[in-house]
Amino acid sequence: MGLNMQGRHAGGFASSQPEDVFLSWLLAQPGGADLAEAAEIEIRKLQRYQGNHPGPQKLLELFEGLRGSAVPGLTILPRQ
Repeated sequence: MGLNMQGRHAGGFASSQPEDVFLSWLLAQPGGADLAEAAEIEIRKLQRYQGNHPGPQKLLELFEGLRGSAVPGLTILPRQ
């Protein structure tokens, strides 16, 4: 599940703090998702950002922290 900010307005998701975006992403991961692998996908997307807004850089740091601390194969438990 990736980040999708299309169709969002200035008062919505796109203007959220990076920590809020990260937490929303984390909570939206499906059961069985490999967190390190999912974080890597988001890191690749964020590395393409060419702007100078600090939000995407902070979000990148959060995803890199998750990737660096996740045990290989760490998954979200399926919801019951």
